[in-house]
Amino acid sequence: MKKSIYRYLNRIIVIALLISLMPGIAFGEPAGQDVTEVDVPNVSDQTGSILPEMLTAVGAVVIESHTGKVLYGKQEHMRLYPASTTKTLTALIAAEYGNLDELVTVGDEVNLIPWDSSKAGLTVNEKITLRDLVLGLMINSGNDAANTIAVHIARKVSNKDLTTQEALDYFAELMNQRARKAGALNSHFVNPHGYHDPDHYTTAYDLAMIGRDAMKNEFFMQAVSTTAMDTKYWETGETRYWRSKNKLLNKNDKEYYEYATGGKTGYTSNAGQCLVTFASKDGLDLIAVVLKSDHNCQWKETRDILEYSFSNYEYHEVYKEGTIIQTLPVDNYASDDWGSLAVQISSKDWGDVFKKEDISEIRQEIVWNSEYMSDKSTESMPRLDAPIYKGQQLGVLNITLHGQLLASAPLTAVRDVKRKTVLDVLTPEPGEPGFGWIVFAGSILLVFILLRITVMIINRRRRRRYYMYRKYKA
Repeated sequence: MKKSIYRYLNRIIVIALLISLMPGIAFGEPAGQDVTEVDVPNVSDQTGSILPEMLTAVGAVVIESHTGKVLYGKQEHMRLYPASTTKTLTALIAAEYGNLDELVTVGDEVNLIPWDSSKAGLTVNEKITLRDLVLGLMINSGNDAANTIAVHIARKVSNKDLTTQEALDYFAELMNQRARKAGALNSHFVNPHGYHDPDHYTTAYDLAMIGRDAMKNEFFMQAVSTTAMDTKYWETGETRYWRSKNKLLNKNDKEYYEYATGGKTGYTSNAGQCLVTFASKDGLDLIAVVLKSDHNCQWKETRDILEYSFSNYEYHEVYKEGTIIQTLPVDNYASDDWGSLAVQISSKDWGDVFKKEDISEIRQEIVWNSEYMSDKSTESMPRLDAPIYKGQQLGVLNITLHGQLLASAPLTAVRDVKRKTVLDVLTPEPGEPGFGWIVFAGSILLVFILLRITVMIINRRRRRRYYMYRKYKA
């Protein structure tokens, strides 16, 4: 009895071991099928930055502010709805066209915004400076502030007593004109606040380009970085509190990003989560845009694409104007010259944003103008031929990366170099060919002249003696 029980237990143990070793079944999933509904960590590159395909945002981009160069993009030219990120353009137009310190009277335009709009809390007939209107627009994302700005600027620019709707339409045209000027060519705006309209759209790239122009305006930079402000109603004196919902700028929020210098949020059910962010780190100024991101994903996704860009790119100054690129020997120069000439870069400072790994691959090549080269010039030792004039272009400096031409800069002479004269030819400088022979010939000629003078003196004395002898003899 005991033996049969032992045999039974042994069989169960063996069967269990065999089942555990079978590769076909694991965690309840059938063999040969992929596991689903499992959290997979973000796939990252060597820098730890999230890769483009991991974003929930439908459109996204990072550009370098000074050059406009795209460092990262995901469907950056797809037309999407911008929601309240539209207000970056409205603020820019207000800062460029308006007098920030002038008082603006709030009109019935604030009653034309949808009931569920974000507001700055403006009241009809209230008087408020344009400066505070823009701050209410950017901090509290006030659609009422957007309409008030639009009507005021439209009437000011048109110099006409436009109706409220005419002014709003006029401002929308100003928005489209300014957007195109910034390089936003795939956008169309119909209102100053971004509340959903099928004909109101942009792209991630276009928003970044608008932001690029806007960051050149000092007041816009101030407004876009301000997260809180307390104001007072004009008549009652009651305190009005404006607070930004931008978590990247809030130092007390877990989503805070230390390199963010400003930004604008946006959301509608059609647009999804939208965010424009300005950031600076290690001399690199970036603008990031995410459009139609999933709920509460815009913060992390913005940080991720910014960190990806900061980790992989660097601004590199390739050359500076006035840099002496080389000093060349000059042939046939005048005797009062020293026979060498410095050649400088005559172009504005130039640099660009490069992948860090590419900076060491940047090549500089000088192409000299053969017209000004000496017959003695070689590829390894170029030589100029006088005369050379200050500012004369002697060649170009070509900058290439992986065989592709990036930039060219003219190379010019820093001074004049005169050519030899006939006298210079007859009296070459010490060390020049023919100098020893000329010295030798000159010495022979001098000796000949001295001998000739000596003979003449001796002959003259002889003639004189002979003359005296004949005279006395007679």
